[in-house]
Amino acid sequence: MAKTEVLLPLMGEGVNEATISSWLVKEGDKVTKDSPLLEVSTDKVDTEIPAPASGILLKVSAAEGDTVTVDQLLAIIGDSTSDLDASAAPAPSPKTAKGIPPATSTQASVAKSTKPQTPSSANAQVKSSPLVRKIAAEKGIDLATVSGTGLHGRITKKDILNHNPTVTTRPTEQLAKVDSPAPQIPAETNDRLTTTFDEDGNELLEGVAVEREPMSRMRQLIAKHMVDSVRISPHVTTVFEIDMHEIVKSRESFKDEFFKAEGFKLTYTPYLLYAAVEAIKKFPIVNTSLDGNDILFKKDINLGCAVALENGLIVPVIKKAGDLSLSGIARRLNDLVVRARNKKLKPDDVQGGTFSVTNPGGYGSLTSNPIINQPQVAILGIGTIVKRPVVYQDMIAIRPQMLASLTFDHRVIDGEGGSKFLACFKENLESFSAKPM
Repeated sequence: MAKTEVLLPLMGEGVNEATISSWLVKEGDKVTKDSPLLEVSTDKVDTEIPAPASGILLKVSAAEGDTVTVDQLLAIIGDSTSDLDASAAPAPSPKTAKGIPPATSTQASVAKSTKPQTPSSANAQVKSSPLVRKIAAEKGIDLATVSGTGLHGRITKKDILNHNPTVTTRPTEQLAKVDSPAPQIPAETNDRLTTTFDEDGNELLEGVAVEREPMSRMRQLIAKHMVDSVRISPHVTTVFEIDMHEIVKSRESFKDEFFKAEGFKLTYTPYLLYAAVEAIKKFPIVNTSLDGNDILFKKDINLGCAVALENGLIVPVIKKAGDLSLSGIARRLNDLVVRARNKKLKPDDVQGGTFSVTNPGGYGSLTSNPIINQPQVAILGIGTIVKRPVVYQDMIAIRPQMLASLTFDHRVIDGEGGSKFLACFKENLESFSAKPM
Protein backbone atom coordinates (compact mmCIF):
# COMPACT_ATOMS: atom_id res chain seq x y z
CA MET A 1 0.00 0.00 0.00
CA ALA A 2 1.13 3.58 -0.63
CA LYS A 3 2.81 5.38 2.23
CA THR A 4 3.70 9.04 2.58
CA GLU A 5 6.57 10.32 4.69
CA VAL A 6 6.00 13.52 6.66
CA LEU A 7 9.23 15.52 6.64
CA LEU A 8 10.03 18.81 8.32
CA PRO A 9 9.72 21.37 5.51
CA LEU A 10 12.06 24.28 4.96
CA MET A 11 10.95 26.79 7.59
CA GLY A 12 12.48 29.85 5.96
CA GLU A 13 15.85 31.24 5.04
CA GLY A 14 18.40 30.48 7.73
CA VAL A 15 15.95 28.35 9.75
CA ASN A 16 17.25 24.79 9.77
CA GLU A 17 15.50 23.28 12.77
CA ALA A 18 12.31 23.41 14.78
CA THR A 19 10.97 22.06 18.06
CA ILE A 20 7.80 19.98 18.04
CA SER A 21 5.30 21.78 20.27
CA SER A 22 2.44 19.29 20.03
CA TRP A 23 0.95 16.57 17.87
CA LEU A 24 -2.65 17.36 16.88
CA VAL A 25 -3.32 13.80 15.69
CA LYS A 26 -2.51 10.49 17.37
CA GLU A 27 -1.13 7.32 15.83
CA GLY A 28 -3.96 5.34 14.25
CA ASP A 29 -6.14 8.40 13.64
CA LYS A 30 -7.42 9.36 10.20
CA VAL A 31 -5.99 12.49 8.64
CA THR A 32 -7.07 14.59 5.69
CA LYS A 33 -4.68 16.20 3.25
CA ASP A 34 -3.81 19.79 4.24
CA SER A 35 -5.43 19.41 7.68
CA PRO A 36 -3.24 20.43 10.68
CA LEU A 37 -1.03 17.55 11.74
CA LEU A 38 1.36 19.02 14.32
CA GLU A 39 2.60 22.34 15.70
CA VAL A 40 6.26 23.33 15.62
CA SER A 41 8.21 26.24 17.05
CA THR A 42 11.27 27.94 15.56
CA ASP A 43 13.22 31.03 16.51
CA LYS A 44 10.96 32.90 14.07
CA VAL A 45 7.43 31.58 14.41
CA ASP A 46 5.04 29.03 15.91
CA THR A 47 3.17 27.32 13.11
CA GLU A 48 1.21 24.24 12.09
CA ILE A 49 2.42 21.65 9.60
CA PRO A 50 -0.38 20.21 7.45
CA ALA A 51 -0.75 16.58 6.43
CA PRO A 52 0.79 16.02 2.96
CA ALA A 53 -1.75 13.28 2.17
CA SER A 54 -4.98 11.72 3.37
CA GLY A 55 -4.96 8.39 5.18
CA ILE A 56 -4.05 7.03 8.61
CA LEU A 57 -1.22 8.28 10.79
CA LEU A 58 0.71 5.05 11.07
CA LYS A 59 3.78 6.11 12.99
CA VAL A 60 5.11 9.18 14.79
CA SER A 61 8.90 9.33 14.61
CA ALA A 62 9.53 12.47 16.68
CA ALA A 63 8.00 13.26 20.07
CA GLU A 64 6.77 16.52 21.52
CA GLY A 65 9.71 18.57 22.74
CA ASP A 66 12.14 17.05 20.23
CA THR A 67 14.22 19.37 18.07
CA VAL A 68 14.23 18.21 14.46
CA THR A 69 16.05 19.39 11.35
CA VAL A 70 14.79 20.18 7.87
CA ASP A 71 13.88 17.02 5.89
CA GLN A 72 13.93 14.88 9.03
CA LEU A 73 11.23 12.19 9.18
CA LEU A 74 8.39 13.20 11.52
CA ALA A 75 5.74 10.60 10.75
CA ILE A 76 4.35 8.14 8.19
CA ILE A 77 0.87 8.26 6.69
CA GLY A 78 -0.57 5.14 5.01
CA ASP A 79 -3.75 4.00 3.34
CA SER A 80 -4.74 1.55 6.07
CA THR A 81 -3.62 0.04 9.36
CA SER A 82 -2.20 -2.92 7.43
CA ASP A 83 0.75 -0.66 6.65
CA LEU A 84 1.68 -0.46 10.34
CA ASP A 85 4.13 -3.39 10.21
CA ALA A 86 5.85 -1.94 7.16
CA SER A 87 6.20 1.42 8.79
CA ALA A 88 7.81 -0.09 11.86
CA ALA A 89 11.16 -0.35 10.09
CA PRO A 90 13.59 2.21 11.48
CA ALA A 91 13.68 5.39 9.44
CA PRO A 92 17.01 6.63 8.11
CA SER A 93 18.64 9.16 10.39
CA PRO A 94 18.63 12.76 9.14
CA LYS A 95 21.95 13.99 7.85
CA THR A 96 23.80 16.83 9.42
CA ALA A 97 25.34 19.70 7.50
CA LYS A 98 28.42 17.57 6.82
CA GLY A 99 26.41 14.50 5.83
CA ILE A 100 27.17 12.63 9.07
CA PRO A 101 24.16 10.95 10.70
CA PRO A 102 23.54 12.24 14.21
CA ALA A 103 23.28 8.59 15.31
CA THR A 104 27.08 8.70 15.64
CA SER A 105 26.84 11.01 18.64
CA THR A 106 24.01 8.94 20.09
CA GLN A 107 26.08 5.77 19.86
CA ALA A 108 28.92 7.58 21.58
CA SER A 109 26.53 8.59 24.35
CA VAL A 110 25.38 4.98 24.77
CA ALA A 111 28.95 3.76 24.91
CA LYS A 112 29.78 6.41 27.47
CA SER A 113 26.76 5.52 29.57
CA THR A 114 27.95 1.91 29.89
CA LYS A 115 31.14 3.00 31.65
CA PRO A 116 30.99 1.87 35.30
CA GLN A 117 30.37 4.59 37.84
CA THR A 118 31.01 4.56 41.53
CA PRO A 119 27.99 5.31 43.75
CA SER A 120 29.55 8.62 44.82
CA SER A 121 30.11 9.88 41.27
CA ALA A 122 26.66 8.72 40.12
CA ASN A 123 25.00 10.23 43.20
CA ALA A 124 26.39 13.66 42.37
CA GLN A 125 24.40 13.64 39.12
CA VAL A 126 21.03 12.80 40.71
CA LYS A 127 18.65 15.48 41.97
CA SER A 128 19.03 15.41 45.75
CA SER A 129 20.06 17.52 48.71
CA PRO A 130 23.49 17.37 50.37
CA LEU A 131 21.87 15.64 53.38
CA VAL A 132 20.40 12.92 51.17
CA ARG A 133 23.73 12.34 49.45
CA LYS A 134 25.44 12.10 52.82
CA ILE A 135 22.96 9.46 54.03
CA ALA A 136 23.35 7.57 50.74
CA ALA A 137 27.15 7.56 51.11
CA GLU A 138 26.92 6.31 54.72
CA LYS A 139 24.54 3.50 53.75
CA GLY A 140 26.34 2.69 50.48
CA ILE A 141 23.17 3.37 48.44
CA ASP A 142 23.36 4.27 44.76
CA LEU A 143 20.90 7.14 44.35
CA ALA A 144 20.34 6.09 40.72
CA THR A 145 18.34 3.18 42.14
CA VAL A 146 16.10 5.39 44.29
CA SER A 147 12.76 6.75 43.05
CA GLY A 148 12.36 10.40 44.06
CA THR A 149 8.98 11.76 45.16
CA GLY A 150 10.07 15.39 45.42
CA LEU A 151 9.66 18.18 42.89
CA HIS A 152 10.77 17.10 39.39
CA GLY A 153 11.80 13.67 40.74
CA ARG A 154 14.12 15.01 43.45
CA ILE A 155 15.05 12.45 46.09
CA THR A 156 14.00 13.46 49.60
CA LYS A 157 15.24 12.34 52.99
CA LYS A 158 12.10 10.21 53.35
CA ASP A 159 12.82 8.51 50.02
CA ILE A 160 16.34 7.50 51.02
CA LEU A 161 15.31 6.26 54.48
CA ASN A 162 12.46 4.17 53.05
CA HIS A 163 14.47 2.87 50.10
CA ASN A 164 14.24 -0.87 49.39
CA PRO A 165 17.53 -1.90 47.73
CA THR A 166 15.86 -4.86 46.02
CA VAL A 167 13.67 -2.54 43.89
CA THR A 168 15.38 -0.66 41.06
CA THR A 169 13.47 1.45 38.63
CA ARG A 170 15.58 4.45 37.78
CA PRO A 171 18.27 2.67 35.66
CA THR A 172 15.56 1.58 33.21
CA GLU A 173 14.35 5.14 32.91
CA GLN A 174 17.89 6.35 32.32
CA LEU A 175 18.52 3.78 29.56
CA ALA A 176 15.30 4.83 27.84
CA LYS A 177 16.47 8.42 27.82
CA VAL A 178 19.82 7.48 26.24
CA ASP A 179 18.06 6.31 23.07
CA SER A 180 16.66 9.83 22.39
CA PRO A 181 19.23 12.61 22.55
CA ALA A 182 17.99 15.73 24.30
CA PRO A 183 16.82 18.55 22.02
CA GLN A 184 19.36 21.28 21.40
CA ILE A 185 18.54 24.60 23.02
CA PRO A 186 20.34 27.93 23.01
CA ALA A 187 23.05 28.56 25.54
CA GLU A 188 21.82 30.03 28.80
CA THR A 189 21.47 33.80 28.63
CA ASN A 190 20.84 34.37 32.34
CA ASP A 191 23.20 34.00 35.26
CA ARG A 192 22.54 30.99 37.46
CA LEU A 193 21.30 31.72 40.97
CA THR A 194 22.55 29.93 44.05
CA THR A 195 19.76 27.83 45.55
CA THR A 196 19.68 25.41 48.47
CA PHE A 197 17.44 22.55 49.53
CA ASP A 198 15.73 21.75 52.81
CA GLU A 199 15.61 18.30 54.37
CA ASP A 200 12.52 17.40 52.35
CA GLY A 201 14.19 18.25 49.08
CA ASN A 202 12.34 21.53 48.48
CA GLU A 203 14.38 24.06 46.53
CA LEU A 204 14.97 27.40 48.27
CA LEU A 205 16.15 30.78 47.03
CA GLU A 206 17.35 32.94 49.93
CA GLY A 207 15.20 30.85 52.23
CA VAL A 208 12.04 31.13 50.11
CA ALA A 209 10.57 27.95 48.59
CA VAL A 210 10.48 28.05 44.77
CA GLU A 211 9.09 25.86 42.03
CA ARG A 212 11.39 25.52 39.02
CA GLU A 213 9.83 25.71 35.54
CA PRO A 214 12.03 25.56 32.43
CA MET A 215 11.63 28.32 29.84
CA SER A 216 9.82 27.36 26.66
CA ARG A 217 11.95 27.30 23.53
CA MET A 218 10.28 30.50 22.31
CA ARG A 219 11.01 32.26 25.61
CA GLN A 220 14.68 31.13 25.50
CA LEU A 221 15.10 32.41 21.96
CA ILE A 222 13.47 35.74 22.79
CA ALA A 223 15.78 36.11 25.79
CA LYS A 224 18.86 35.37 23.70
CA HIS A 225 17.77 37.75 20.94
CA MET A 226 17.18 40.57 23.41
CA VAL A 227 20.50 40.08 25.22
CA ASP A 228 22.34 39.99 21.89
CA SER A 229 20.64 43.20 20.74
CA VAL A 230 21.59 45.13 23.88
CA ARG A 231 25.14 43.84 23.55
CA ILE A 232 25.41 44.79 19.86
CA SER A 233 23.69 48.17 19.64
CA PRO A 234 24.13 51.27 21.81
CA HIS A 235 20.47 52.07 22.47
CA VAL A 236 19.20 55.65 22.63
CA THR A 237 15.54 56.60 23.13
CA THR A 238 13.74 59.87 22.41
CA VAL A 239 10.09 60.55 23.35
CA PHE A 240 7.53 62.94 21.81
CA GLU A 241 4.03 63.88 22.94
CA ILE A 242 1.47 63.85 20.12
CA ASP A 243 -1.99 65.42 19.90
CA MET A 244 -4.23 62.65 18.52
CA HIS A 245 -7.34 64.80 18.01
CA GLU A 246 -7.42 64.46 14.21
CA ILE A 247 -6.85 60.70 14.33
CA VAL A 248 -9.57 60.17 16.95
CA LYS A 249 -11.96 62.31 14.89
CA SER A 250 -11.19 60.37 11.70
CA ARG A 251 -11.65 56.97 13.33
CA GLU A 252 -14.95 57.97 14.96
CA SER A 253 -16.23 59.29 11.64
CA PHE A 254 -15.36 56.26 9.52
CA LYS A 255 -15.24 53.23 11.85
CA ASP A 256 -18.80 52.05 11.07
CA GLU A 257 -18.38 52.49 7.33
CA PHE A 258 -15.03 50.73 7.51
CA PHE A 259 -16.45 47.75 9.42
CA LYS A 260 -19.26 47.29 6.88
CA ALA A 261 -16.79 47.40 4.00
CA GLU A 262 -13.95 45.32 5.48
CA GLY A 263 -15.58 43.06 8.07
CA PHE A 264 -13.22 43.95 10.93
CA LYS A 265 -12.82 46.92 13.27
CA LEU A 266 -10.78 49.98 12.42
CA THR A 267 -8.28 50.56 15.23
CA TYR A 268 -5.74 53.32 15.77
CA THR A 269 -2.81 51.07 14.84
CA PRO A 270 -3.17 51.35 11.03
CA TYR A 271 -3.09 55.15 11.37
CA LEU A 272 0.14 54.89 13.36
CA LEU A 273 1.75 52.48 10.90
CA TYR A 274 0.76 54.64 7.94
CA ALA A 275 2.24 57.73 9.61
CA ALA A 276 5.43 55.78 10.37
CA VAL A 277 5.77 54.66 6.74
CA GLU A 278 5.41 58.22 5.48
CA ALA A 279 8.08 59.36 7.97
CA ILE A 280 10.43 56.57 6.89
CA LYS A 281 10.14 57.77 3.28
CA LYS A 282 11.50 61.15 4.37
CA PHE A 283 14.11 59.78 6.80
CA PRO A 284 15.26 56.42 5.33
CA ILE A 285 18.18 56.21 7.77
CA VAL A 286 15.85 54.48 10.25
CA ASN A 287 15.17 51.78 7.62
CA THR A 288 18.74 50.51 7.40
CA SER A 289 21.10 47.88 8.79
CA LEU A 290 24.77 48.12 9.72
CA ASP A 291 27.18 45.68 8.06
CA GLY A 292 30.67 46.26 9.42
CA ASN A 293 31.42 49.85 8.42
CA ASP A 294 28.75 49.91 5.71
CA ILE A 295 25.15 51.14 6.08
CA LEU A 296 22.65 49.10 4.08
CA PHE A 297 19.69 51.21 2.93
CA LYS A 298 16.65 48.97 2.36
CA LYS A 299 14.73 49.52 -0.87
CA ASP A 300 11.49 48.21 0.68
CA ILE A 301 9.72 49.31 3.86
CA ASN A 302 8.71 46.11 5.64
CA LEU A 303 7.02 46.91 8.95
CA GLY A 304 7.40 44.41 11.77
CA CYS A 305 4.44 44.67 14.16
CA ALA A 306 4.84 43.05 17.58
CA VAL A 307 1.95 40.76 18.54
CA ALA A 308 1.62 39.40 22.07
CA LEU A 309 0.85 35.68 22.38
CA GLU A 310 0.09 33.53 25.41
CA ASN A 311 3.60 32.10 25.51
CA GLY A 312 5.66 34.99 24.17
CA LEU A 313 5.93 37.60 21.46
CA ILE A 314 6.02 37.37 17.69
CA VAL A 315 6.69 40.05 15.07
CA PRO A 316 4.89 39.41 11.76
CA VAL A 317 5.91 41.66 8.89
CA ILE A 318 3.82 43.84 6.57
CA LYS A 319 5.82 43.55 3.34
CA LYS A 320 6.20 46.56 1.01
CA ALA A 321 4.19 48.78 3.35
CA GLY A 322 5.40 51.81 1.42
CA ASP A 323 3.15 50.80 -1.48
CA LEU A 324 0.00 50.43 0.67
CA SER A 325 -2.76 52.85 1.54
CA LEU A 326 -3.99 53.19 5.11
CA SER A 327 -6.79 50.69 4.48
CA GLY A 328 -4.32 48.36 2.75
CA ILE A 329 -2.12 48.42 5.85
CA ALA A 330 -5.19 47.75 8.01
CA ARG A 331 -6.13 44.68 5.93
CA ARG A 332 -2.61 43.26 5.96
CA LEU A 333 -2.22 43.88 9.70
CA ASN A 334 -5.55 42.25 10.56
CA ASP A 335 -4.68 39.18 8.50
CA LEU A 336 -1.28 38.77 10.20
CA VAL A 337 -2.63 39.28 13.73
CA VAL A 338 -5.46 36.77 13.25
CA ARG A 339 -3.12 34.16 11.80
CA ALA A 340 -0.49 34.79 14.48
CA ARG A 341 -2.97 34.12 17.29
CA ASN A 342 -4.30 31.03 15.50
CA LYS A 343 -0.77 29.72 14.78
CA LYS A 344 -1.32 29.98 11.04
CA LEU A 345 1.67 32.17 10.21
CA LYS A 346 4.22 30.95 7.71
CA PRO A 347 7.96 31.47 8.24
CA ASP A 348 8.01 34.05 5.45
CA ASP A 349 5.45 36.12 7.40
CA VAL A 350 8.02 36.92 10.09
CA GLN A 351 11.08 37.48 7.92
CA GLY A 352 12.46 40.47 6.10
CA GLY A 353 11.40 43.19 8.54
CA THR A 354 13.23 46.51 8.09
CA PHE A 355 11.61 48.61 10.85
CA SER A 356 9.56 47.52 13.87
CA VAL A 357 6.64 48.98 15.79
CA THR A 358 5.52 47.83 19.24
CA ASN A 359 2.27 48.99 20.82
CA PRO A 360 2.16 48.39 24.60
CA GLY A 361 -0.26 51.31 24.72
CA GLY A 362 -3.01 48.84 23.98
CA TYR A 363 -2.55 47.60 27.54
CA GLY A 364 -2.43 51.10 29.07
CA SER A 365 1.31 51.75 28.97
CA LEU A 366 2.11 55.47 28.69
CA THR A 367 5.50 55.00 27.07
CA SER A 368 8.19 52.37 26.60
CA ASN A 369 11.88 51.91 25.93
CA PRO A 370 11.81 48.91 23.55
CA ILE A 371 14.82 46.85 22.46
CA ILE A 372 15.84 46.99 18.80
CA ASN A 373 14.99 43.93 16.69
CA GLN A 374 18.34 43.03 15.11
CA PRO A 375 19.60 43.58 12.46
CA GLN A 376 17.34 46.65 12.30
CA VAL A 377 18.50 49.99 13.71
CA ALA A 378 15.30 51.46 15.16
CA ILE A 379 11.99 50.55 16.78
CA LEU A 380 8.95 52.74 17.39
CA GLY A 381 7.12 52.42 20.73
CA ILE A 382 3.49 53.51 20.96
CA GLY A 383 1.83 54.59 24.22
CA THR A 384 -1.84 54.69 25.15
CA ILE A 385 -4.09 57.61 24.15
CA VAL A 386 -5.16 59.60 27.21
CA LYS A 387 -7.35 62.69 27.48
CA ARG A 388 -5.55 65.36 29.49
CA PRO A 389 -5.56 69.15 29.90
CA VAL A 390 -3.05 70.80 27.59
CA VAL A 391 -2.38 74.28 26.23
CA TYR A 392 -4.02 74.47 22.81
CA GLN A 393 -4.06 77.75 20.87
CA ASP A 394 -3.11 79.60 24.08
CA MET A 395 -6.04 78.08 25.95
CA ILE A 396 -6.35 75.11 28.28
CA ALA A 397 -8.27 72.35 26.55
CA ILE A 398 -8.93 68.62 27.05
CA ARG A 399 -7.19 66.81 24.19
CA PRO A 400 -6.38 63.13 23.44
CA GLN A 401 -2.61 62.87 23.91
CA MET A 402 -0.19 60.05 23.17
CA LEU A 403 3.49 59.49 23.93
CA ALA A 404 5.60 57.88 21.20
CA SER A 405 9.21 56.75 21.60
CA LEU A 406 11.90 55.94 19.08
CA THR A 407 14.73 53.71 20.23
CA PHE A 408 17.62 53.75 17.76
CA ASP A 409 21.13 52.41 17.25
CA HIS A 410 23.50 55.29 18.02
CA ARG A 411 26.15 53.78 15.75
CA VAL A 412 23.96 54.68 12.77
CA ILE A 413 21.53 57.37 13.95
CA ASP A 414 22.38 60.47 15.95
CA GLY A 415 19.98 62.22 18.31
CA GLU A 416 19.14 64.75 15.62
CA GLY A 417 18.20 62.07 13.11
CA GLY A 418 16.04 60.21 15.61
CA SER A 419 14.28 63.41 16.69
CA LYS A 420 13.65 64.52 13.10
CA PHE A 421 12.01 61.18 12.28
CA LEU A 422 9.79 61.31 15.36
CA ALA A 423 8.91 64.97 14.67
CA CYS A 424 7.79 63.96 11.17
CA PHE A 425 5.76 61.07 12.60
CA LYS A 426 4.11 63.52 15.01
CA GLU A 427 3.31 65.98 12.21
CA ASN A 428 1.79 63.21 10.07
CA LEU A 429 -0.65 62.33 12.88
CA GLU A 430 -1.50 65.84 14.03
CA SER A 431 -2.23 67.06 10.49
CA PHE A 432 -4.03 63.95 9.25
CA SER A 433 -7.06 64.74 7.12
CA ALA A 434 -7.41 61.86 4.63
CA LYS A 435 -10.22 59.32 4.56
CA PRO A 436 -8.92 55.91 5.72
CA MET A 437 -10.64 54.05 2.85
